[in-house]
Amino acid sequence: MTRCRTYRLLVLCLLLLLLPAGATAQGKPHSAKKAGIMSACLPGLGQIYNGKWWKTPIVYAGFGGIGYLAYNNYSNYKLYLTAYEISTGDLPEGVTPSEQAIQLSESYMSSQLQTYKESYRRDFELYCIVLAAWYGLNIVDAIVDGHLYTYDVSDDLSLHLDPMIPTSPQPLFKPAIPPAGLSISLNF
Repeated sequence: MTRCRTYRLLVLCLLLLLLPAGATAQGKPHSAKKAGIMSACLPGLGQIYNGKWWKTPIVYAGFGGIGYLAYNNYSNYKLYLTAYEISTGDLPEGVTPSEQAIQLSESYMSSQLQTYKESYRRDFELYCIVLAAWYGLNIVDAIVDGHLYTYDVSDDLSLHLDPMIPTSPQPLFKPAIPPAGLSISLNF
């Protein structure tokens, strides 16, 4: 029952945050700062505010993938840490090792277990940094899209290449090959 109330409250808060987004078309300026704050509070919300709702699943897929890799490396780190502590005899009192940790401690030498443990720890920390960078990239993307929200890209952007024969007065002597050129015009 309380879980349902929490979800309803969350949906209500999101709707209240998104209502001003509809008002931007009625004259209020679109705010890049608001988009950044929204993405900082709830990743992907700034993209929805900017009208780029299709980016939200990409944001959450990134969080899910990087989060899974971080969790997997942390779990392996804890497993190899326990196996290392078993093999060196440093297992704290009251800690019950898993069967897998006991098997690892019997299969590998202490130096190998330490290498694996440190490798998983390093990878876990790296994925935590990548996760923080992904979070920052989500915010930066919302702010940049917020600034470019009113940027007008008209249909008249074009580049024309046309052949050109100059129509200048004839010189005293006539060349064997008439002069020709290329005219380039850029419309924006």
